Amino acid sequence: MSEPEVKTLTGICTEIAQKPGSEWVEFHVDGGGQYPVRLSTKLQPLIELGRAVGQNLATWTFKEHESEKINEKSGKPFLNRYLEGVEIGGAPGKPDPHHAPLVAGDKDRAITRMACLKAAAEVVGPAPGAMEGAATMVMEIAARFETWVYRDIDPTPF
Repeated sequence: MSEPEVKTLTGICTEIAQKPGSEWVEFHVDGGGQYPVRLSTKLQPLIELGRAVGQNLATWTFKEHESEKINEKSGKPFLNRYLEGVEIGGAPGKPDPHHAPLVAGDKDRAITRMACLKAAAEVVGPAPGAMEGAATMVMEIAARFETWVYRDIDPTPF
């Protein structure tokens, strides 16, 4: 078992969970990674401070160390993360995206666009020695397909 490592994470608390039958509270903090980081504490002042932060951007300080319990799938020890402190504010861990975040309709539109591109590529097909302009032709055909797919929507999403 290794020495605890003190780390900080800037993010937003997405969930607060009281562990059943214990005084431990777990804060799920979204710091921009694939999954939220779970930080546990049973210290009442930290619990109150974490709840007071709400869904504001905050800097979370925690100790991370390996558990004695081994993960059966990976063969590595589990990581325990214990909350040490919370401060409201901070710079997010990842830079802001250069575009607006996706919403549910955007995902559907992206899937539709990929299907139109695939269909257009099949229409054009591989023409020997004629690769110049083939990409442009596929994009033009895909745009026509996409316009046809969205023909009944007023106004169209593009």
